[in-house]
Amino acid sequence: MKKFQKYLILGLILFLILSSLTACGSKKSSEQSVSNEMSLAPTESKEERDNNDETSPLEPEKVITNVYIQLETTEFEKANKDLNALISKHNAYVENSQIDYNQYYNNKSYRNGFYLIRVPKDKISSFKSSLNGVGNIISESTNKQDVTSEYRDTESRLKVLEVKEERILALLSKAEKMEDIIKLENELSETIYEKEKLKTNLMNIDDKVDFSTFEVNIEEVERLTNQQTTDTTFGEKLANAFKNSLFSFRKALETFVISIIYILPFAVVIGAIAYFVIKFIMKRKE
Repeated sequence: MKKFQKYLILGLILFLILSSLTACGSKKSSEQSVSNEMSLAPTESKEERDNNDETSPLEPEKVITNVYIQLETTEFEKANKDLNALISKHNAYVENSQIDYNQYYNNKSYRNGFYLIRVPKDKISSFKSSLNGVGNIISESTNKQDVTSEYRDTESRLKVLEVKEERILALLSKAEKMEDIIKLENELSETIYEKEKLKTNLMNIDDKVDFSTFEVNIEEVERLTNQQTTDTTFGEKLANAFKNSLFSFRKALETFVISIIYILPFAVVIGAIAYFVIKFIMKRKE
């Protein structure tokens, strides 16, 4: 009996050990299976995740774009011609232009041109980048104004006025008294006036949205501004310094010669007077 109990206990112990080993093996197999499935599943690269996370906001439907460009040139006539060719190429037009001839510097007259240009909105980037060939860009800025809400609000008010106009016309067709007719006609006239004004506002907004405004200022200068950047090499900086030195020396020499020419008549007169005075004094001493 004792032997039987001993064998029974040993059997239970072996059963428990085998059950434990089986459970561990199945768990390991399951983990390995899951791991294999994960390794076989398509993985997303870091770049793709970053691209998916970066969601750029869509530009509103109605946006008015204004661009301001300041140019300088040593050849004003050529710059003006190139700008007009650029305007024609991009199906743009000049809304306003002005050229001033009263800019004086170093005894020279320089011109300054201002142009208000309307460019189709789908050609803004192309037109802007092409301005580099017209002159040396020294400053630029872009301003965008969202007018979508204003446009939708104007459309809603216009629909209300159109419904009101139809109702007034319906009442007017049934009116019999003269005073009622006059009152309805006055209301109809005011409604039509307000309706046409809203239509004009919508047309103006559409025009400003469809054709962006470029304010281009071209300044005539004797020498273009050196625009050094972080990418400018040491050799280029030396060359620019040498050119600046030569330019400054030439300007100083020109200023000196012109100053002498200005002073020369006064120097001749003063010298002649001094000569006769000294001669007179010498004669008195003799």
